[in-house]
Amino acid sequence: MQGQQPQAQFNPQYHQPMAGQQMMHQQMAGQPMMVVGNYGRQPSILLSYVLWFFLGFFGVHHLYMGRGIGVWLVSLITFQGLGLWWLLDLFLIPSSCSKIR
Repeated sequence: MQGQQPQAQFNPQYHQPMAGQQMMHQQMAGQPMMVVGNYGRQPSILLSYVLWFFLGFFGVHHLYMGRGIGVWLVSLITFQGLGLWWLLDLFLIPSSCSKIR
């Protein structure tokens, strides 16, 4: 099967390859595919606590749990709410990790 070019999908309405697909297949042939993301999986509570404890002042745990870049920027600019938000996260991490992002 190696060495063969993948076949382009045909548009049933026009009986010809769909625009750009054949070129895309030729460019991607033989290149490894890497999938990045944690789609559908819940973040680990243990890892969230480790990040919270060691890198929590920088808000890294917010990014890991999928709270968003906005929350991370606010926490970084306010120094985790002068430490209050950092302490509050001790209790909020389990509920944040239980939500599928």
